[in-house]
Amino acid sequence: MTNLDRRAFLGTLTTAGLGAVAGCTNSGQTETNMKYKTDGNEKQLRQAATTYLTKATLYKAPNCMCCEGHKKYLESTTDVDMSVRDIDDLMKVKSRFDVPKKLVSCHTLDTGKYIVEGHVPREAIGKLALEKPDILGIALPKMPAGSPGMGGEKTEEFVIYAMEKDGSYRKFMTI
Repeated sequence: MTNLDRRAFLGTLTTAGLGAVAGCTNSGQTETNMKYKTDGNEKQLRQAATTYLTKATLYKAPNCMCCEGHKKYLESTTDVDMSVRDIDDLMKVKSRFDVPKKLVSCHTLDTGKYIVEGHVPREAIGKLALEKPDILGIALPKMPAGSPGMGGEKTEEFVIYAMEKDGSYRKFMTI
């Protein structure tokens, strides 16, 4: 690789990294006002999520503002005070909790019974708490714009996946 090729590659890599960080730190939405379609049972889902998140621990990178935004969203919409653990190597946490690589996001929430991976809306956590399926947890992969804690506008339905105990996954719900 020539010096010019290397500079172009590093420049592209830096630009992509800065773009990811900018998306992570942007929170242009009022998190407490975010609502997702749930067939009219929002109150029941909020109550279930509130009860369920009382012992939750959020594992996140030390300086990640979108993870902090998701925590604030959950706390403000459920009246729960969550524990936070800043972790330098989140992949070790995800590996310990058996999160499938294709479902990885920027933070992991341990609720005691289930794992919640990524910027999952409160309504999906409420559904998990109400239904109590025999699964490892749920995940919203990557960091979609418009999801709780992320900036930007929601442009498509979020597919929340159920993570099975055998490492497979399937659609849990769409929001």
